[in-house]
Amino acid sequence: MLYILGVLIALGCVGLFGGIGLLTLWGGVETLRTEVPRDYVRSQAGSGARLTTLTLMGLPMLITAIFGIITALRFLQVAFGMA
Repeated sequence: MLYILGVLIALGCVGLFGGIGLLTLWGGVETLRTEVPRDYVRSQAGSGARLTTLTLMGLPMLITAIFGIITALRFLQVAFGMA
């Protein structure tokens, strides 16, 4: 009984962490695709500012999304006894 409860909790964590990782990735891509270029046009930013913004915004977003997805995969392994 406790094993089944542990598996259900682990599967719930898979959905939670996977969802957070994917939503972070989706939201970051949408922001980089729509909001950031609008500010570039308004402020007439140069290429250095564009690269800095892409790096300082895209890199943490990508790292957070990857950690969420990796954590979800690890919980999936735990749920099915592969870890």
